[in-house]
Amino acid sequence: MHSHHKAMQGVQSKETHFRVVITSDAFKGKMQPARHRIVYNLLKEELAAAGGIHALQLRTRTLEEEERSKASEASS
Repeated sequence: MHSHHKAMQGVQSKETHFRVVITSDAFKGKMQPARHRIVYNLLKEELAAAGGIHALQLRTRTLEEEERSKASEASS
């Protein structure tokens, strides 16, 4: 067991690593670190709880960024 997983010993839940995609205009004008702080603040109890969220991979975009990404994928 990796040392960073020791806190998860004895935890019943096996779902502790998550990938989350959030599209919101609340991120408009904010750099990625600030966007992530918003999300982490919303999830602070789940992140602090024993057996809660252990790892979180975030993709945060504004509506405009999401639309540009979809348009780019469609033209490829």
